[in-house]
Amino acid sequence: MASVLAAGAGPGSRGPRRFSARAEAAEELARPLYEKPPPESRAPGEWGKAARLQLSAAEKKREEELVEKYAINIHTSDRISLHRHIQDGRMAECRAQTFAYRSLPTTSVVIAFYNEAWSTLLRTVHSVLETSPAVLLKEIILVDDLSDKVYLKADLEKYISTLQRVRLIRTNKREGLVRARLIGATFATGDVLTFLDCHCECVSGWLEPLLQRIAENETVVICPVIDTIDWNTFEFYMQTGEPMIGGFDWRLTFQWHSVPERERQRRKSKTDPIRSPTMAGGLFAFISFIGVGVERIVCFRLGMTSVWYTCHKWHQQPSASSSLDKFLMIWNLKPQSRAFRFVGHVEAVNSVQFSPDGQLLASASQDRTVRLWVPCIHGESSVLKAHTAAVRSVNFSHDGRFLVTASNDKSIKIWSVHRQRLLFSLSQHTHWVRCAKFSPDGRLIASCSEDKTVRIWDTTNKVCVDSFTDYEGFANFVDFNPSGTCVVSAGANHTVKLWDIRMNKLLQHYKVHRAEVNCVSFHPSGNYIITAASDGTLKILDLLEGRLIYTLHGHKGPVLSVAFSKGGEKFASGGADSQVLLWNTNFDAFNRKEVLKHHLRRTHTDDPPHLLDIYPRSPHRHNVKSQSIEINPNFDVTDLQTLDPPVIDIGSSSSFSSPTRTAGSSNSISTFKDDVNSEDSQYPPASFSPTSSRRKLEDENESAVCSTDKQTGISPAVGNALEHIVEQLDVLTLTISILEQRLTLTEDKLKECLENQQKILLQTKVWVRGNETATVWRRGPYPDPTEVSRKIPIGSGLYTTKCSQGQKLPE
Repeated sequence: MASVLAAGAGPGSRGPRRFSARAEAAEELARPLYEKPPPESRAPGEWGKAARLQLSAAEKKREEELVEKYAINIHTSDRISLHRHIQDGRMAECRAQTFAYRSLPTTSVVIAFYNEAWSTLLRTVHSVLETSPAVLLKEIILVDDLSDKVYLKADLEKYISTLQRVRLIRTNKREGLVRARLIGATFATGDVLTFLDCHCECVSGWLEPLLQRIAENETVVICPVIDTIDWNTFEFYMQTGEPMIGGFDWRLTFQWHSVPERERQRRKSKTDPIRSPTMAGGLFAFISFIGVGVERIVCFRLGMTSVWYTCHKWHQQPSASSSLDKFLMIWNLKPQSRAFRFVGHVEAVNSVQFSPDGQLLASASQDRTVRLWVPCIHGESSVLKAHTAAVRSVNFSHDGRFLVTASNDKSIKIWSVHRQRLLFSLSQHTHWVRCAKFSPDGRLIASCSEDKTVRIWDTTNKVCVDSFTDYEGFANFVDFNPSGTCVVSAGANHTVKLWDIRMNKLLQHYKVHRAEVNCVSFHPSGNYIITAASDGTLKILDLLEGRLIYTLHGHKGPVLSVAFSKGGEKFASGGADSQVLLWNTNFDAFNRKEVLKHHLRRTHTDDPPHLLDIYPRSPHRHNVKSQSIEINPNFDVTDLQTLDPPVIDIGSSSSFSSPTRTAGSSNSISTFKDDVNSEDSQYPPASFSPTSSRRKLEDENESAVCSTDKQTGISPAVGNALEHIVEQLDVLTLTISILEQRLTLTEDKLKECLENQQKILLQTKVWVRGNETATVWRRGPYPDPTEVSRKIPIGSGLYTTKCSQGQKLPE
């Protein structure tokens, strides 16, 4: 301890020192939000020493009761300062590390607790506030998982109201550690999520290395070196040797292991991180969201994505994205707005699209289903089932009445949106169908398949009217131009081709990428197209001049999807690097070099929107178990430090609840009422409701409007009857799907048999000599059997001769 005091923690280190301007600035940036009070050398537990108290018999009995209740010596903990100092025993190399604080991401520290002791909980909070640089600590979020201790109610609220950057969130039921942490994560606004236990203490310099590793590699999950505090005396034990990594034996028993030799050779210094197959579940950090500014407007982290960008007045310029993480996201770019994550699919979501009026959102998934969502009524969705394999794409018609889907079951299916049922299927492709799109007038459908064909279908006669064959490779994506006279295809052979469907010929051919092209989007003017490819670039082509005008870099991996906004002033791209990027077009700029330089410039990080999970509600208002695992069915939480907490009730009932704050002080608990909150009021009433369309509409041209107030007046008997009818309709739909699948398989088998029979007939020679007949089956390119028939034994390797009973073989 003397050496630590000599280094600058005690009276002997008050001599004059000279700092450069840079060192002074770094010291200022490293300053925590609160400074620790001066240490008291004789205080129990100070500097991490053991606290051994002289107790009376009554106090000893009380101590044993608290140990049995909390599993740690709370009697001793209550007598240790909440601001106690811990000896800094780090290696000299660690203490000598310097950090660029302004370039490091910020963090939100989430601490979930249930009936935690007062002193251990608040000592954790103060240790974070007093050891974390203020420029890096965005906030501390305390999540109370329905504790029933009196001191964790009003007393705790009053105490944290005096602390800066500390928020308290309460759940209305026991959620468990994982769900409680996820609830806290939805309120986090920092770039990095850091989870801590509610009974730990941080030492100086604990946060900067974690954020530095994440800044270097956004995909890693960082776990700090965890030292030990004695449960009885609260003595601090620090690891003196090399850190160890965790592992499991064949009985799945956790054990500590020394660092492997290959990992030691990889590390260049003692301060380099150690790669480990396991991590502690209590203390870790990982990236949450990342944003960039200027021309590349915003960048969000999620799974491997496809995007659909649209613009409607009630959406405030949203973009929807689908991902391999099974979620459907709607991003609202309005400042301090929310992002909604729709949960319902049980496998990866391949495609997403808004309806033309913006009232519906369709998603296609690997789970062989298509879901229709009503964004303005959170959680309202309907499931369309008929495909027997993964659904690759989904697309609305121009009037929003029909939906076309493409699937790996080699079929294209057209659905009625209002009736929510299958109308007919198109099944002439011989391999997986990658994409299907309606023409602008809805009369035609373009599709592309791995059978290397692009087909044009007539929706009225339900037949294929044209087909373009590309012998170089199959197309990944196909779409019509705004006028509906041309079709563009994005090929796996790195090409983009533009076809004229009136003259049935290839108009333009581009090969500007170094890898397969995954998606293409037309500018609303029809004069430009933008392409997304696996080489990590976006390219903008001028169709009038027939040349490449822009190459955009931003994604760190394959770009999977791209889409222009409705007005064409912006476009969105999604990639395998788990990012969605929004861009400005700037087609009217004269100096393209300045535009590209402006695109690549990073200036600041945008705060991400609050993220809320939306779960599917029953489309028929009867209780149907969702196929997804809900993190929080009701999601009723209370934020005691936010004036307008971003909380939405997303339960499975038919009413849609939203939070309203009661009059009173800022520490009062929020109440929830069944009305529409201020943000949801900007959404207009939906012109279509999936809950009433099946049982009320009999014609596709009729409007689908049915208010919730009228439905609530239905008698229970009628409601039960309707529920039974709906269940029977679901069974019938499933039966039709199975029959269609079996018919398709039977058709394939018959076609295969006919082809085999034709081949057999072509390879067969028949003799007729009086009443004697013999059939010789050829097995290869051998001489004509008539020339060697007398030399052929029965069952020979070259030929097999068959005769009916009583007949003789040819002489």
